[in-house]
Amino acid sequence: MSFLYQTFEKSALQHLSKVAIIAEKKQYTYKALLDEVNQWAQQFHTISQKQQVRTALLTEDAINTASIAIAMAKINGTCVPTNPQLTTEQLINGWLATAVNTVIYEPCFSHKVEQCKNTNKISHIQFICTTDKVTLTTEQLKYTSFLDSQTLDNQSLGNQYDDFIITLSSGSTGKPKPIVLSQTVKVKRAQQSWHLYNITDNDVVLCASPFFHSLGQRLFFVPLLLGATLVHLKQFTPKAWIAVVEKHKVSKVISVSSHLYALKDELLNNTKELNTLKTIVTSSAPIDAHFKEQLFQAIGCDFHEMYGATEVATTSNLSPNFAKEKHASVGVACSGVEIKILDNNHQPVSCNIIGEIAVKSPLAFSGYYLQPELTASSSHDGFFLTGDLGKLAEDGFLTYMGRKKEIIISGGINIYPKDIESVLSSHQAIREIAVIGVNDDFLGEVILAICVLNNTIDSEQNSQVEQLTEKELRRLANKKLAPFQRPLKYFFLNALPVTASGKTSKLALQSRYNDLNEDWSAPLRAIFFND
Repeated sequence: MSFLYQTFEKSALQHLSKVAIIAEKKQYTYKALLDEVNQWAQQFHTISQKQQVRTALLTEDAINTASIAIAMAKINGTCVPTNPQLTTEQLINGWLATAVNTVIYEPCFSHKVEQCKNTNKISHIQFICTTDKVTLTTEQLKYTSFLDSQTLDNQSLGNQYDDFIITLSSGSTGKPKPIVLSQTVKVKRAQQSWHLYNITDNDVVLCASPFFHSLGQRLFFVPLLLGATLVHLKQFTPKAWIAVVEKHKVSKVISVSSHLYALKDELLNNTKELNTLKTIVTSSAPIDAHFKEQLFQAIGCDFHEMYGATEVATTSNLSPNFAKEKHASVGVACSGVEIKILDNNHQPVSCNIIGEIAVKSPLAFSGYYLQPELTASSSHDGFFLTGDLGKLAEDGFLTYMGRKKEIIISGGINIYPKDIESVLSSHQAIREIAVIGVNDDFLGEVILAICVLNNTIDSEQNSQVEQLTEKELRRLANKKLAPFQRPLKYFFLNALPVTASGKTSKLALQSRYNDLNEDWSAPLRAIFFND
């Protein structure tokens, strides 16, 4: 059953004249969007040739993205949102791994498409430019809008996977994985957001994340399946974000943490311009406790922090009711969700003991496409193994500690970067900070702190500010951290590198600073072995 399409169509027919999407200075009503959806559905139905349509999207335009994705739901096809910034080889490998047979692309990606075609590895794939879409007449549209669902139902064609969307997760430490999500799960995830954040059809929801990321998908479906208005920001900048919130009276925002860090000053200094905001939710990676506390105190709206993963959706929620006393946590388990903390043998640990976060959720993914072994190894006793470290308090509040692979082992001691970041980020000069370990022959790894200042100044004066800040950070570390937790080196950047999904890329930082290590632990060896 085309459950997602039916949910959308019911909402659209109730709000035909209402604005559905605002993007690139253009507005589209629900009627216009429904017409676009049916245009694409009819075209896909025509070209299906008794096979399930499996379409990769190389699109950035909001109306193209929304209409094609919902059309795929109508015909029970599969949609593979694709990052246009990937290399030719990465694109082809992703499409082959997900059995794509159609690629829809916008004209701006024609050159990349031609590069893919020239490899002769994907001759079976049909490419359709968005400008080549067949336009139906008014009478045809009137008919296809109310087609019986069985007319465009490809289930009888033998598709063994309930794979409406396959998200190629970028991850923060690992290889991209094809995460399979059904229509039913996508709708229920949208419903979860409606309930958690009190979203109604009167809301205006901002999406500043790409559709190839699961958050971008959620921010398309959350408003459009409900009859709310979606404001789409294709290119994020703090100035553009503030402008669209003010201009279009945005009321609900779910944002990746890197956007909130970039917006830090603007959020705290433009509260009057942001007076329509009712709810801000941070997603993708937890923000540090100090920044969170500042936002709770300064913003005159509800502020939520959620924890989750593409595979299991939103797992925990920190609501405004517990903003002050529990600001170091990421909240409690959402309705219907179970959270356990497991040791390396997959055994539950006691309260306040750090271990791997494991989640059982009714909104879980269907598996990794055509990778049964990876799917099986990703869970234990029905719980998804997130690869994240955390601890649960007696009252059920979850504290996120970082990725398992981000643990720094220095001198044989397990060190958790999150503990160090929480302390150092409390310094007033720090906008954002990432603590990493780099290889060292003596200690195994040494600790580095990569810092972004609130205000960067050019040339010599900036160097002086960095030197002064480093001294103050070292004093803070000496006061608040154990000796084995104190960074050996401090570095300053204008911005931290991020993955396509907006998470800080510690892999990129480790690669960069591993190459710079010129026996940094030599002074420590001299102290230890000095006779």
